[in-house]
Amino acid sequence: MHTEAAEGGETLAAVLEAQCDLTRQLLGAARRQQRAIVDGDIEALTATVEESQVFLEHLQALETERMTALVAIAMATSIDPDSATLSEIAAALPSEPAEAVRRTGLALRAEATALREADAVNQQLLEGSRSLVDRWVNYLRSVLAGGVYTPVGGTTANGGRTLDRSA
Repeated sequence: MHTEAAEGGETLAAVLEAQCDLTRQLLGAARRQQRAIVDGDIEALTATVEESQVFLEHLQALETERMTALVAIAMATSIDPDSATLSEIAAALPSEPAEAVRRTGLALRAEATALREADAVNQQLLEGSRSLVDRWVNYLRSVLAGGVYTPVGGTTANGGRTLDRSA
């Protein structure tokens, strides 16, 4: 029983470490997205979104591995993998894997928090960008309304067409 718990703990720590690495890579992509949003670089934004999607797919695969490790730990201990915290799981493990689970869990939490914060900033930037674009479009509409002519040359804003005034 001790061996199964230790092996499950080592596997869990390795999976958490891999999740931490991917989360760190997602954070890098989120920061590049911020620069792309600020610069208005649609190409770079699209590339980083696609990159993030790959990282998220890898995280989903790791989640399956994490659940497998938790089941192994649950079978070797009395821990309920669905409700136990990492601290509770670590407390049921031998010291070496327990320390690895604690350490990687804390690192993963820090990376996940930073990623959540970066995503919140990106969301605000995108919402602000959308608001700016909407205001700009409305401004252009009002400016163009003064340059709209009817087919007979009148300046009515309803039903006319935009013409070059120098023509």
